[in-house]
Amino acid sequence: MAVVPRVPATLTTVEILAIRIPKERKDWDDEDKKIIEIDHKSKRLLIMAIPNEIFQSLDGCESAKDLWDQLADQLEGGIKMRKNRRAQCLNEYKNFQAHSDESLEQTYHRFNTLINKCKKCDVIRTQEENNMLFLKRLNEEWENRSMYLQAN
Repeated sequence: MAVVPRVPATLTTVEILAIRIPKERKDWDDEDKKIIEIDHKSKRLLIMAIPNEIFQSLDGCESAKDLWDQLADQLEGGIKMRKNRRAQCLNEYKNFQAHSDESLEQTYHRFNTLINKCKKCDVIRTQEENNMLFLKRLNEEWENRSMYLQAN
């Protein structure tokens, strides 16, 4: 990169800030060539390590540094999204309740679907915890049977 120096303001012109622009290939010295070569190697290694679905959104990066920065942003966003999904699963699990208009089979199916969703988000409960929650959250018509099963 070459630095174009700042031009101070005059009575007839505005100030122009210093900027960095890429050097032309003919102006590269040995150090610049070495840096460019390292950048190309780094970018190729990063590209080989990135799954295709992620790489598609990073395809326009000019340098390994740009690629690294955008990848870090995406990973950070992905981590936040996973944490949010996990918190949502925990909340759904904690607040699970049978609906008054559904059958026992429908309630069980909905609960089983929730458990599978939670497993994908690394919210894993023991079989005993799942059974107890399911029994506690059944409709009133199942209360006597539920209490009997919980006691045993």
